Amino acid sequence: MVSKELLGRAAESFGFEVDTLVFLSNSCNEVYRFSKNNQLCILRLSEKPPAYVEKIKAEVDWVYYLAQSGVHASLPIQTSDQQFVAVYREQNQCYIATAFHMASGRFFDKNNLWGPPDIQ
Repeated sequence: MVSKELLGRAAESFGFEVDTLVFLSNSCNEVYRFSKNNQLCILRLSEKPPAYVEKIKAEVDWVYYLAQSGVHASLPIQTSDQQFVAVYREQNQCYIATAFHMASGRFFDKNNLWGPPDIQ
């Protein structure tokens, strides 16, 4: 888990109140939900080597292009310095932060892969 200090830096970078953060998951990324301007958003923190920064920037730029072109995609949120990615160093680790507007819908239920049974 990342530190409270790093979460505070991410909140400052993306312009939201740190006390709105709610932990969602930790698989290959740490994922949090937060509120900004009465909208739910997602913060993704990736612990990766610095070489991944450009790859993640390209990923988020692509998602932004898709969303701006009318594709239903979660719109990335820019930092206070107009970037889609914020990079932090903590205890000799590199953390790459991205944020997105939360998509509507519901979370995937890994215990019910095929959905509810058909009712006859």
